[in-house]
Amino acid sequence: MPTYTLLVAACVLWPLATITAQASTASPLEHAVDPAIKPGDDFFAYANGAWLKATTIPAGMERWGARNEIDDIVRLRIATLLEVATRAPLGSSARKVADFRAAYLNESAIEAKGLAPLRPTFDSIDQIADKAALTRTLGRTMRTDVDPLNWGVFQSSSLLGLSVEESIHGEKQYVAFLVQGGLGLPDRENYLGSAPRLAELRTRYRQYVGRLLSLAGFDRGDERGAAVVALETAIAQTQGTRVTSANDHNADNVWTRADFARRAPGIDWSTFFAAAGLAKQESFVAWQPTAVIGVASLVASQSLPVWQDYLRVRAIEASADVLPRAFAEEAAMMRAAVTGLLQPGRAERALAATQLAMSDAIGRLYSEQYFPAEQKARVQGLVANVAAAFARRAQAATWMAPATKAIALEKLKRLYVGIGYPDRWQNYVDLRVNPADAFGNAQRIADRNYHLALARLGRQIDMREWWIAPQTVGAILTFQLHSYTFSAALLQAPKFDPTASDAANYGAIGALIGHDISHFVDVLGADYDVDGAMRYWWPAADSARFEALAAPLVSQFSEYRPLPDARVNGKASASENIADLAGLGAAFDAYRRTLGNKINDKEFVRQQDREFFLGFAQSWRAKLSELAMRTQVGSDHAPEMYRVSTVRNFAAWYDAFDVRPGQRLYLEPSARVRVW
Repeated sequence: MPTYTLLVAACVLWPLATITAQASTASPLEHAVDPAIKPGDDFFAYANGAWLKATTIPAGMERWGARNEIDDIVRLRIATLLEVATRAPLGSSARKVADFRAAYLNESAIEAKGLAPLRPTFDSIDQIADKAALTRTLGRTMRTDVDPLNWGVFQSSSLLGLSVEESIHGEKQYVAFLVQGGLGLPDRENYLGSAPRLAELRTRYRQYVGRLLSLAGFDRGDERGAAVVALETAIAQTQGTRVTSANDHNADNVWTRADFARRAPGIDWSTFFAAAGLAKQESFVAWQPTAVIGVASLVASQSLPVWQDYLRVRAIEASADVLPRAFAEEAAMMRAAVTGLLQPGRAERALAATQLAMSDAIGRLYSEQYFPAEQKARVQGLVANVAAAFARRAQAATWMAPATKAIALEKLKRLYVGIGYPDRWQNYVDLRVNPADAFGNAQRIADRNYHLALARLGRQIDMREWWIAPQTVGAILTFQLHSYTFSAALLQAPKFDPTASDAANYGAIGALIGHDISHFVDVLGADYDVDGAMRYWWPAADSARFEALAAPLVSQFSEYRPLPDARVNGKASASENIADLAGLGAAFDAYRRTLGNKINDKEFVRQQDREFFLGFAQSWRAKLSELAMRTQVGSDHAPEMYRVSTVRNFAAWYDAFDVRPGQRLYLEPSARVRVW
C-alpha cells in the first residue's frame, strides 16, 4: 500500500544523535524572503518571495514546484551517468547499463535485423495445434510486470501477470499474485466506455492492430485485426474496474489449485502453471477473480486462429520500439492517440527503457555519485532524532487508551526506515547485454525478472526490501512490512540541503519524515496491526477522541479560500494535514534537543527557529495555475501554501517572526491544534 515519503532503520527509542546547530548571520533562507510581506499574513509568500517572483509555470504544465525542479535535476544526472558509463570496463554493471541504452539507440542495427528477432516467436505460435498448446504458450509468456499492493499496477502485458510480494494477512513468506492483463489499450473502460472519444479511440486501435499484422507480413490485416480487438473486448468484459482493482482486500481471494479447476473451467490449469514455472505452487491470490474465470472461458470458447493472431499482435506490440522504425512509429502514434500527449523522442524513450530494465544498477551509480555516505549518515542521525521525538509524542498522547498506545509504540519500535539506497544491490553478473541487440536485451531482462520472481516463492519476506529505486524521486510506505524507504533522488535541496543549517534541514526533510512516521499509527496505519496484518486496531472511543482533537484543524483548512468560489476541503485533506502537524511538531522537538546548552541563548534560539520554519516553508515551494488550484483544493492533499500555514499552530513560530493579533494567520493560543 504505497504513498510518498522517507526514513532510516530505527526502533522506538533510537539513540539521540546530537547534531551541532549552525549559526549564520547571513542565511540563504533569509535572503529568499519577501520583506514586503508580513510572515503573520502569508508565511508561504513571505518565505518563498524570491522564488515566486523568479519562477513561471512552464508552457504545457499546470503547476511547478520543488518536486518538478528535482525531477529535472535527476533526469540530467542520470543522462550524465549513462554517458560516463560508456567508458566503464566491459562486463561491469555500469557498462551493461550503457550498452543496453546504446542498443536501444542503435536504429541501424535494429533496421538491419528486420523482423528476424520475432521469427522464433512467430514459428512457435504457428505450431499451436490445439488448446493444450495454446495453454502452454499462455503460461510460458506470463510476465512479472504487475504490483497490486505496493505501486498499484493492476494490468499486465500478458494475459495474466505474476507478482511475488508480501500480502495483507501477516504472512511470513512471499505470496504469488495473479493479476489481469492482456489488453492492448490501457484499461477495460477503453473497450467498453460509451463516450464518443472512446469510440473514436477503438476505431483507431482496430486500424492500428490491422496495420501491425500487415507490416509483419500477414494477409487480411484489417479483418484479422478486427477479430483480435473483438477478443480483447471480450477479455476486457471479464476484468475488474480500476476501482475494484485498487481494493487491498482483493488479497483475500486466495485460490488453491483445486479452486482454479473448480471455479475457472475451460483451461487445463496444471498445464498452464507448469509452463509458467509454477508447477509446485499450491495457492495464489486471484486479484481479480472474474478475470481469471474469463480467461479460462475464452480459452475454451474462442477459435485457435484468433488466439494465434492475438499472440502475434501482443508479441509485436510488446517489442515495437526495438523493431524496425515502421513498427516503432505506429506504436508511438497509437500511444499519442491514447494519451493525447506528444510522445518523447528516441533518446528519451531509450533512457526510460534503460531505467526500467536496469533500475537497480542505475540506482547504485546514482547513489555513489550523488548521495555519499557522509550525507546518508547525516540524514540517518536526523531521522533517528525525529523518530524518537515522535515516539515521545505518541507516548504522551491523551486520546489513546493504554492498549492502543502499546500497539502504536510497538509498531514504531518495529519500523524500518531506509534512507537513500538499499543495504544490498542486485548482481548483474548473469545478465548478457549486447550493444547491437536491443530486442534480445529486452527479452533477457524480462526472462531474468521472471525467474527472480519465481525464486522468491517459498522464501521468508525480507522486511527491509526496497520497493522504490534510489534514482526515483519519491518514497514509499509499506504498512505490511512496517517499512518506509526514501530515495536518494529526493534528498536534495530544498528537501535536504547538505550545505544548509541543521535547523533548516529539520524543518524541511525532518518535518516530512515525521509526517510519514505518523502515518504508521494514524488513521492510515490503523488498518495494519503489529504483525502487518490488515486488521483495524483503533477502538471506537479512541477514534472518536482523535477526530475531536482534529476537528479544529479541519475547520482551519476549510476556511482557506484561494479563489472566490473555491475553498479547501478540510475534511478530505484531514489525514495529510494532521500528519503535517505531527511531523512538524516531532521535527521541531528533535531540532530543539540538538541545541544542547545553547538553548539558553534566546537570540541564538530565535535565529535557529527562523531557520527551522523557513526550511519547512521553502521545501514546499510551488506555483499552481487556476485549474490546478481548483483541482487540488478538493483533493486529499491541500495546496502547498496552506500546508505551510500549519506553522500557525506553534508558539515558537509566533516568537520567531513577531506574529501579532490582527494578522491573518494569528490564532489565539487556545485555538492552536495539537493531536500528537
